[in-house]
Amino acid sequence: MTIDRGPGSNVTFDPLATALAVDDPAISELLDFDTGEFLDARAWIGGQRYEELIAERVNVRERLAKNPRFRCSLCSVLSYLVSNQHKRFFFRHMTEDGSCPAETRSPLSREEILARKYDGIGESEPHKRIKRMIVRSLEADPSYSGILAERQWRSSQDPRSRRQPDVQATGPSGRIAFEVQLSTTFLDVVAGRRSFYREEGALLAWVMGGFDPEYRRLTTDDLLFSNNSNILVVDDETASISELQRKFHVRCHFRRPVRDGDQLVDRWEASVVPFGSLACELDMQRCWHFDYEGQAAAIRAAIEQELHKREAAATDKVRNDLFSFWVTRLPHTQLDEEGVRAWASLRQAFFAREIALPALPDDSSSFVALMNGLASAREGRPVGWSFQHLVQVAHRIADGYPEHVAAFGHAIRHFARQKTIETQDHTGKWKRRAEGIGRSLRAGEPDFAPEPNSIDLAGFLIPGLKEKLAALVLKIAL
Repeated sequence: MTIDRGPGSNVTFDPLATALAVDDPAISELLDFDTGEFLDARAWIGGQRYEELIAERVNVRERLAKNPRFRCSLCSVLSYLVSNQHKRFFFRHMTEDGSCPAETRSPLSREEILARKYDGIGESEPHKRIKRMIVRSLEADPSYSGILAERQWRSSQDPRSRRQPDVQATGPSGRIAFEVQLSTTFLDVVAGRRSFYREEGALLAWVMGGFDPEYRRLTTDDLLFSNNSNILVVDDETASISELQRKFHVRCHFRRPVRDGDQLVDRWEASVVPFGSLACELDMQRCWHFDYEGQAAAIRAAIEQELHKREAAATDKVRNDLFSFWVTRLPHTQLDEEGVRAWASLRQAFFAREIALPALPDDSSSFVALMNGLASAREGRPVGWSFQHLVQVAHRIADGYPEHVAAFGHAIRHFARQKTIETQDHTGKWKRRAEGIGRSLRAGEPDFAPEPNSIDLAGFLIPGLKEKLAALVLKIAL
């Protein structure tokens, strides 16, 4: 779901919706340095939820300095993820020198864009007001010290490197830099500050003056989805609570995942909580109240587990329905009306699993032999042939349908019928024959090569059999 507020305005995306790429990106293919693979840019973007892509966009931008992930496949220039005003995504060159046929940059430089946006405009009054409220809130809490506004923070690693956070303080968990986000902030600025404070062993906390989940700029999403779907707000109410309780409080807006049938949906909530109660992760440079990622992962896992159980039950039913039909059918007898309906239903169920059954049960002698063999192994007695013993079924298949010997042998082991065969093999003829078949298959001889067209059906009826038969076919082919 998206909310579009008209031409030139913000487009707000449902976090769980599929991310969208632009229709005709300049960079259509990327080299992924993590895997060494070439990726289709639109497919990679469209293969993720919006929330995932935004978090990844922050990560990709932050890694550009030391451990870049993507390069343009045409020119090998470092590339990163950006969005147009409709929140459709594409990749852009880190530098544009005209040597690549893919042109990804506006004629205006980043500095020119900033100049147009902020020329003649000082720090806004809302920005100043939020800073003052942060300072008020911190000063009310005796557990914080060294509270400074707009003072330089010099790197302990490199004296030439410095930042100037809106507010900084030292609290129970160490040094913290607070940055107020009210207007567009370039992603490289966000990434650079995260890296700086991480190297300092300090925490960067982004604070807003208000938040509307139905009207989110891309820059807000950058902060939201890289912070476990939590947004921190300081306002008049939280500042008053901080002063009243002598403990720094913030309002935390967060997404709560909720299960709706077999789907995960979100609802937005907000709570005023002590800043000290937030989970702080220095390595990830984030601090949050509600663990959206953990809760969402648990719900998705539960849904996936139930879907798997349901699919397994449905698969077992289809498998058992075919075996039941085969065990009760009268061979070489025309189906009655009920039998025709039952067989048509089975064909439809197997077709849905991309397995073709013959139009009628007796249309293919090879199919009949395969089903007789597998059903006999399952029942522990001959099915479909007028034999008395299971070992006779083994000899019949070996004599007339050698392409099904391997499937029958695996079915005997799957249903634990080896002892039955051994007991009935009074002369040891089958034992000797089975040993010869085994030597032939191990040698890759074609005498007992499985029939390729029967592999899907046999593999569906006997779990794990498909891979074994396919491996035999490949071995014999080589």
